[in-house]
Amino acid sequence: MASLPVLSPLQVQDLFTARLDEICGQFEEWGFPLVVAGQLGDVAPNAYRKYYQLPLIDPQLGTSIALEATKSILAAADVRAGDYVRVTGFLRARHLRGQVALRFEALAVDPYDPGRQKVDRAEKSLLDVLRGLSWEFHPYPERREARLLLIHSASSNALVAEDFLQGLGGGWRSERIRSLPVAMTDPHRIADAVGTCREDIIVLIRGGGDMSEFAVFEHPLVLEALATCQAHRVLGVGHTANRTLAERLVDHAATTPADAGHYIRRMSGRLWQQQEEARAQQEEIVALRESAASMAVAPPGPALGTRLRNALILLGLGLLLGWLLPRFF
Repeated sequence: MASLPVLSPLQVQDLFTARLDEICGQFEEWGFPLVVAGQLGDVAPNAYRKYYQLPLIDPQLGTSIALEATKSILAAADVRAGDYVRVTGFLRARHLRGQVALRFEALAVDPYDPGRQKVDRAEKSLLDVLRGLSWEFHPYPERREARLLLIHSASSNALVAEDFLQGLGGGWRSERIRSLPVAMTDPHRIADAVGTCREDIIVLIRGGGDMSEFAVFEHPLVLEALATCQAHRVLGVGHTANRTLAERLVDHAATTPADAGHYIRRMSGRLWQQQEEARAQQEEIVALRESAASMAVAPPGPALGTRLRNALILLGLGLLLGWLLPRFF
């Protein structure tokens, strides 16, 4: 014991640091890679230009490790925060101020569940679009000669336009309706067709089908076009079971194309009836005004004082005659 060197506290700290450096250095010799799966977190700020620091999280337990990945690796994988990935890399250690921290140097990053990642991204994009939309209700137009844009399938086998027109009835002349056939599987063409609307009413219809065919009516382009359209918007898509987000962005959602035609017919008839009732009331008011005006310009009768004086004179004459007649006869 007497031969052991006597160290100062600083020397002990230096010895401990040297040992930690030695331990961390041994991880550099660990040559076999590991594959770790989890969910990417947000990039953490750091002073290393070569690496990004971001957590890899176990979504079930919440445990995370720190990844060090270059910008090129992340760009090549086309991943972002919230994606599920599988990371191949080396386990390393970092010694900083007496603390040893785990490091995981990423060599490759791959989507771990591409199908789920695609769905999650689509849902996130859709939610972002819905949050950014400014929607307001557009009432049925009060114009008696309103004009209508009918967007329907361009397929020659589709009879939805005829179904709508039969439901509409004969109250609408053909020159008031602009028919625009488009491909009902292409969200870009549907959105462009909605964007051409300068009419008072826009009707978007298509027949029934598999639920996968109606995903186009939840595409951000179509939803944004419907939300910004200034016409009275009517949707007649599929059947009762075919429900889409587009229903939330129109002024009336019909269950079928024919039902959309019935709705326009019903609203037009109600508007015509209201206008006829208003016209009849206006005519009655005008007639009453004319009658009151004719009475106001009629020649006035004798004043009350004049009528009383004349009555007294007649009464006096009557009394005088009544007194004189018995004297002569």
